[in-house]
Amino acid sequence: MSFFGVFWVILGTLIYINKEKFGFLKTSSFVFHSKQEAIANAEKNEKKGIILILTPKSCGDCGVSTTLLEELNSLGWSILRLEEEDPDYETILSDDRFSEILPAIQESKPAWGVFNLGEELLIAKPGLPSKSDLETIL
Repeated sequence: MSFFGVFWVILGTLIYINKEKFGFLKTSSFVFHSKQEAIANAEKNEKKGIILILTPKSCGDCGVSTTLLEELNSLGWSILRLEEEDPDYETILSDDRFSEILPAIQESKPAWGVFNLGEELLIAKPGLPSKSDLETIL
């Protein structure tokens, strides 16, 4: 076996053992970075609505783990995660409906909200969504 073969076997084993640490290598096909894509996916797959997660650049991943995103997806929601470099980020923050979460964003903390398929904002809160938060919405 060549040197490159051994390298790939070791790398593959490390990634398999430490999946959570190598989350950047995993592509999440159910997490969208565009409002239009999230809406189209929600309508196509008959989702309950759209969970919006806003993460400022200065807070890093803000505790948004792959496990959390998978759990939210399994509850029947389309997930829209916007970071500062995403085009819809500033558009969302300039919307008056999000005025109550602006202080959290300005303090470099995450915030979230839920839209129904008619793009009506149902809830907006600082922090990250939990299963119990979503059970009370619909």
